[in-house]
Amino acid sequence: MTQINIQLDIKSLEITAQSIDNKGNIILDVVSKNSNSICHKCGKPATKRDGTAPSRVIRHLSILDTPVYLRITPIRYSCQHCDNNPTTTEQYDWCDRNASTTKGLEEYLMRCLINSTVEDVAKKEYIGADAVQGSLDRQVNKVIDWTTLSDIETIGIDEIALKKGHNSFVTIISAKSKDLGLIVLGVLDGREKDQVKEFLEKIPENLRKTVCQVCTDMYDGFVNAAVEVFGAQCLVVDRYHVAKLYRKPLDALRIKEMARLKTILSVDDYAKLEGMMWILRKNHECLSEAQKDSLSFLYQHSPALKQAHTYALRLTHIFNTHSNKKDAIAKMNRWVTSIEKSGLQLFNSFVTTLNKYKAYIGNYFKSRKNSGFVEGLNNKIKVLKRRCYGLCKTESLFQRIFLDLQGLRIYA
Repeated sequence: MTQINIQLDIKSLEITAQSIDNKGNIILDVVSKNSNSICHKCGKPATKRDGTAPSRVIRHLSILDTPVYLRITPIRYSCQHCDNNPTTTEQYDWCDRNASTTKGLEEYLMRCLINSTVEDVAKKEYIGADAVQGSLDRQVNKVIDWTTLSDIETIGIDEIALKKGHNSFVTIISAKSKDLGLIVLGVLDGREKDQVKEFLEKIPENLRKTVCQVCTDMYDGFVNAAVEVFGAQCLVVDRYHVAKLYRKPLDALRIKEMARLKTILSVDDYAKLEGMMWILRKNHECLSEAQKDSLSFLYQHSPALKQAHTYALRLTHIFNTHSNKKDAIAKMNRWVTSIEKSGLQLFNSFVTTLNKYKAYIGNYFKSRKNSGFVEGLNNKIKVLKRRCYGLCKTESLFQRIFLDLQGLRIYA
């Protein structure tokens, strides 16, 4: 077989021989250029050679889609600074202790793992799944390294279920940083207020000062934890969760009215109401002429739905209008007063919730921040869980989310 002259990308090694084994793998015999090793007891350089350790075979980056292995015999060094002159086996900066892969290969495997699975990468790269998992554990921390962050502008808090139907909720705490974009800060086993508060209090003081908003839904555990750590002025109750609450009774009324109209309208007339769910959710100016005609037809036959839809649109308009917090809250108060005077009972439950969280909802109008990035991350996590056939450990989930979000920046 034709020999290829290979320039090794590890400066501290020198190739002494190369061969091909019976499996077609490239074997490079190498020696270290280092002349000392750090003593495992005193931490000073040990320079006196004292024999060798058993040979190691370490997987490196492939060449022409052919696995490459480095075969090296580590040198033992005797420390002259310690009593009894203990020996230390040479350790390498290109390979972790007892690892079967080089750091260069591990970084490559991390790129492969982005939006993939351990098993898939193992099969494609002809390497054991345990080796890939070991590389993941060495390369990606199981908790956030706060020293890598310079700011945390907006924090998002939400929960997801690890197992459908088992109430196995975990809390995902994410953030949008000016420098790094979307990042995951933590995955907590549970969603209790004390757990969330304890995590938020662990954020270093210098980073806590950079937090401008904490976006969440109306779950009291998240709300109270964020308020106690960052103050009420930073908490933003997400506008889309608010919209979901006032659209829910409207949807219930629509279903009821559509069922009634189906019994009294002709087939042709009822066909004019097709797609009404989406028409009712759009702003009037966003409707086509045909959709406006369908809405007018619905109004003619369902005054109750017209009244409820009109009030919902008014509240949506408040959120879509750029106002300061004081003016926005005043508009919401007028909306509540108008509802109460109308005698419409449909939004009673929502009004109670609105009054309870009004101050936090009003914070949205300061900088119009919301939990959109949190919902996008939730979708990504759902895809991640399906791709990996479930992730039961919070540490593993954190690693995979971190890798999917920041992997290309770190390992590109």
